[in-house]
Amino acid sequence: MFKPVAISSVLLGGVLFCGSAVADSVTTAKVPVHEYELDNGMKVLVKQDSRAPIAVVQLWYKVGSSYEHSGITGVSHVLEHMMFKGTEKYPTGEFNRIIGENGAQDNAFTSTDYTAYYQVLASDRIEVAMELESDRMRGLTLPPAEFKKELEVVKEERRWRTEDKPNALTRE
Repeated sequence: MFKPVAISSVLLGGVLFCGSAVADSVTTAKVPVHEYELDNGMKVLVKQDSRAPIAVVQLWYKVGSSYEHSGITGVSHVLEHMMFKGTEKYPTGEFNRIIGENGAQDNAFTSTDYTAYYQVLASDRIEVAMELESDRMRGLTLPPAEFKKELEVVKEERRWRTEDKPNALTRE
């Protein structure tokens, strides 16, 4: 289903951690992190851990709420949601279907300074995650109706986190 793609054209701005998805608190040995910079300026980090045939693929975008100004607050979080709404190549639901068929789990989160997407999957399935991430980086569709719907979802998430929690407002 997926053609081999050169890592330099697939990683397009991510962080790739290969190895166990669960940290082993007993091991104290330092595992080296290898850092590479692609021709397009994207940074790639690889940390190998052979204790289990599991990989975690993470893509971190340098965008979060601190980059937003009045009038567009929350847009980073809305775009995080939109990344799961389909691309030209993989319409709505296909990304999740393929992830599931490959025994993987995925999620995303938005913070003050970054938005990250990740998959946990068998290490021999890294190519699947990289193909999907590469595609949604290049071919994301932003249907206005879906954008409006996700904007309301993000507003509700904010209300849920801040209503009746006065100290939560100080972290906005």
